[in-house]
Amino acid sequence: MSNRNRRLCSLLLCAALLLLMPSAALTADAGVTASVTIGTGLAAKPAAEVEARWDSGWFMEKASVYRRELALTAITLSGAAYVRDEEQVPCVQTALEAFGFTRVQSYNAHIPITASDKVAYTFAEQTLRSREGKPLRLAAVVIRGTGEYTEWASNLNVGTGACHTGFSRAADELLGSLAAYLAQGGPAEGAVKFFITGHSRGGAAANLLAARLADSGLAKKEDVFCYTFAAPAVSVEAAEEGYENIFNIVNETDLVTQVPLSAWGYRRYGVDKPLPTGDAALFDGMNHQYKALSGQEYAAYRDPETVERITAAVRRLAPSTSSANMELIAAILNGDLEELSRLMKQGGALSMGRTALRLSAELAPLLGQEQEALRSAHCMAGYYSWLSASPS
Repeated sequence: MSNRNRRLCSLLLCAALLLLMPSAALTADAGVTASVTIGTGLAAKPAAEVEARWDSGWFMEKASVYRRELALTAITLSGAAYVRDEEQVPCVQTALEAFGFTRVQSYNAHIPITASDKVAYTFAEQTLRSREGKPLRLAAVVIRGTGEYTEWASNLNVGTGACHTGFSRAADELLGSLAAYLAQGGPAEGAVKFFITGHSRGGAAANLLAARLADSGLAKKEDVFCYTFAAPAVSVEAAEEGYENIFNIVNETDLVTQVPLSAWGYRRYGVDKPLPTGDAALFDGMNHQYKALSGQEYAAYRDPETVERITAAVRRLAPSTSSANMELIAAILNGDLEELSRLMKQGGALSMGRTALRLSAELAPLLGQEQEALRSAHCMAGYYSWLSASPS
């Protein structure tokens, strides 16, 4: 599909989305607190319980104003997308229902090996009242991070176009699926707002989906509330100006947020909000939360230049996407530290010649030493703990 046809398809899907927004009962509670099960991203303790608050009043303000409370709820829902309860119901469904959402539906929970460039996601809807007492529609989109083998392959699919191909195709499917979901409920009445969130691969898809809603002109950017976490870069066309409603919470020591490389022209849409990982005064509080979630201490880098050294090595190995050692890039995008270490230790990159072998010898000891720190910097438990410790 050409870029022109892809943009036209997005516009048509957005038009359908807004025209077909369904009616619903005015059931939202202005202030609800619920216990939510989230995935930690750590094998030792893969799930944990946290308290989360929902306040419909957040959506009566401009989306371009960052709200820490909304960010905490967004990361909780993003974390809940990774886990299921004893009856195999995605925990994000239970959380959304506790917050007063209806018609909660999850998609692509298990992605077939024959599929490609998909993400798992959950939709829900809620009808609020504006300050003037008019009905106000809110659609929630919570996107799971990497959870299936086929998603790893899609993370690898950078492509040669303006957008990361794997993320872009996932966002296109999301847009079409969202329109179909909303069509099931009948014609819409009242204004429409969107709440979009996701972690890691889910954050990348959320970033692109929010940007495309705004680009269509059919959803005002003030009505699209998007909070992403640990998102990789998504496009060489991405910019901050015009997308101030998209907030990307990033740990600048998280390797996944540094790829695809800025040297290749890639970045995220919207505003990057760095976590205060350099503030030593906040470390103890963050680490206390991290230990409560994971049962272990947060692993800090022994070498503070670890991420810079790895990204510099990737750039030397792959000066552009057209020459990239894609197995290596895939391991980084996936946050698959064991695979990254394996590739660098062995001569698996022999086709890349002497440069790859030299970089393997340089980075293998570093990866072995810093593997736990790289994991702490990217996992859901790390992001939740740093955000909880952050004063703003």
